[in-house]
Amino acid sequence: MKFHSIRSRLIWFLLIAVTLPLLLSMTMTFILTKQSLREQATQENERLIFQGITNLDNYLQGLNRASIGVYNDPHFLRNLAKIPDDYRAVAEIYTTLQTMMNASSGIDQVYLHSFEARQSTLITSTVPLREFRLAPFPGSIHYGSSGLFIQPSHTKHLYGFSAVSYTEHNTQRQVFTLHRAIRNIPSSETLGVLAMDVRLEPLRSICRQLYDADTEELFLVDRNGTIIYSGQEEAIGTHWKESGLLNRISKEGEHGVIEDDTALQVYGKLDANLSGWTIVKKIPNRTLYLRATRLTQINAVITGAALLLVIVATLWISIKITEPIKRLTRYINQIQSGQLDVDIRAMSNDEIGVLSRRFRQMMDTINNLILREYKLELANKTHQLKALQAQINPHFLYNTLQSIGTLALQHEVPRIYSLLSSLAKMLRYNMRDHTVVTLKEEAEHVKQYLDLQKERFGEQLEVTYQWDDGVLNDQVPKMILQPLVENYFKHGADPRLGHGEIRIAGCRIREGIVKITVENNGTSIPQTELEQLQHMLKRPLKAYEEPNTSESDSIGLRNVLLRIQLHSEDGSNTLYVDNILPHGVRYTLEIRTEAHTEIHIKGE
Repeated sequence: MKFHSIRSRLIWFLLIAVTLPLLLSMTMTFILTKQSLREQATQENERLIFQGITNLDNYLQGLNRASIGVYNDPHFLRNLAKIPDDYRAVAEIYTTLQTMMNASSGIDQVYLHSFEARQSTLITSTVPLREFRLAPFPGSIHYGSSGLFIQPSHTKHLYGFSAVSYTEHNTQRQVFTLHRAIRNIPSSETLGVLAMDVRLEPLRSICRQLYDADTEELFLVDRNGTIIYSGQEEAIGTHWKESGLLNRISKEGEHGVIEDDTALQVYGKLDANLSGWTIVKKIPNRTLYLRATRLTQINAVITGAALLLVIVATLWISIKITEPIKRLTRYINQIQSGQLDVDIRAMSNDEIGVLSRRFRQMMDTINNLILREYKLELANKTHQLKALQAQINPHFLYNTLQSIGTLALQHEVPRIYSLLSSLAKMLRYNMRDHTVVTLKEEAEHVKQYLDLQKERFGEQLEVTYQWDDGVLNDQVPKMILQPLVENYFKHGADPRLGHGEIRIAGCRIREGIVKITVENNGTSIPQTELEQLQHMLKRPLKAYEEPNTSESDSIGLRNVLLRIQLHSEDGSNTLYVDNILPHGVRYTLEIRTEAHTEIHIKGE
């Protein structure tokens, strides 16, 4: 052990700081009588219970303030009537409930039901859940005329939602629930119900400071005698057996002491307007007078035993404090050696634990950035892999097409030359080693593709373009338009529906955001398949998710969505698909772009 290390200095400091006062205090002898012990215990525990009541009331008041936070949002009551038809209303409801869930420690989940929209929403620590319901979950309406009720401890449930996202431990957790009626202030009309499940850990944290679990008992009960918290975990949520004592306490004042032949009971009542709970601490007489009987026995051996205890405790405390530092050092050494996926675990909530969690977040951010750049490059190379699978040299094919086009021009067949030129330009566009292009280049590429298709369909195909001023200079991911247009020729073209029409348009809906629309009048997508497709496009994509590059669906809509989301820092770019009446399909892209300034280099 190096003396200059933190551990060694901490051990020596604790040994000196604890041992000297202990040796001095052991030189003093005193005799305590039962009365002095009782008076001292009564005064100390009354102060302790009062402090506990204050802390519990403050915590419950914080939960109450969190529950009425819905009225702080001026749009919340209006949004209750809009869901589920208004996507923005749903998002704002989610944001308000998520803010409420994070407003106070211990909140496990928040359940909301709107009577008018007939929509139930459950906000959890994993994913938000919502579904259409004619009525709120049975048993979720517990409030009285005051609009507020705190339900005693009970086993956590998911208000009828699927438990796929939960482990068994999460669903068997004990919680208590704050129920609140959401009313259309200032009227008494009830617009919905709110239920906020709260874990028992904050109550445990407060109550454990009020008693010694080995020698004393502490109960937190409601007006009906249901145990909210007890040192005996199996008793939580059951009816307190000492109903006579509870009746006696209910007739007494807000706080006090009740004595009998077996124990000293110190009690205090919480705010009746909020919870009406009562906290009762029982100190057995054998515990109360234990010190008086042991004082005469420990004087002889206290020096050796206490000193040994201090040494062991000092070593344990020093190791407990310094071990997280050493563990963090090992993590840093592993990362320094090149192992970036180290599982950094923060076992404590102190400053070292905070440092470990921040360090883990930093490494996660670095890894995500690396993966994001890698997957973006991989997605932009997908179309090149298909050319490699055909084992044809793209440059050779491009030069051959140019030669054939020249020959067609010499034989006075300009249409063949024009088509070969379009195909050659498409090949050259695919050969370019760029992940981001201007919208003008992407539009020109899809125009060449459609020129080739028009040769196939003739007058049966009509294509129109509509681009707002300025948008063509914006930068977008490469190869995002052709897959959308290609879907018409794969699935939508049907001569029975008349002339085929394809419309491509682009406009700037706000600064930095470009909206691109691709429409066709072909066969509509069946409703079931459309819903599945929309659900797939709404599911969040991750930077490490592999794009689907199977031959059956080419790049696919999901790959287009992945490419445009990887193009943005926050993954906010979106792709929507809808049917058009009487028939047809519309694809809508919303992309965060940057203006592009063309630089002409000599020789290009």
